[in-house]
Amino acid sequence: MSVITNEPERTEVILEHANEAEHFLKQLANKTRLMVLTSLVGKELSVSDLLTRIDVTQPVLSQHLALLREAKMVATRRDGQVIYYRLTDERVHKVLGLINTFYPASMPD
Repeated sequence: MSVITNEPERTEVILEHANEAEHFLKQLANKTRLMVLTSLVGKELSVSDLLTRIDVTQPVLSQHLALLREAKMVATRRDGQVIYYRLTDERVHKVLGLINTFYPASMPD
């Protein structure tokens, strides 16, 4: 992973992608979407499965899933009437891994 520096070339690259980075980070900056993305790490889940993990109504969850699909962070697969969601953006895996280092499962005493 590269480290942010004050090198003019690197700063230019970051500035060129500032809008894209802002949009990406906005998707992660919402608690419901963050919980959805975290729930999908390493597995595919249906809307019903997600509703058992995330305390929101089905319409609210559907709205957030639509935003994540639009951002190309998740994709769907239909099996009969059941729609399954999975992560599709490797950057999400990387960011969630980094977040996990800030908030490990168990904190030392």
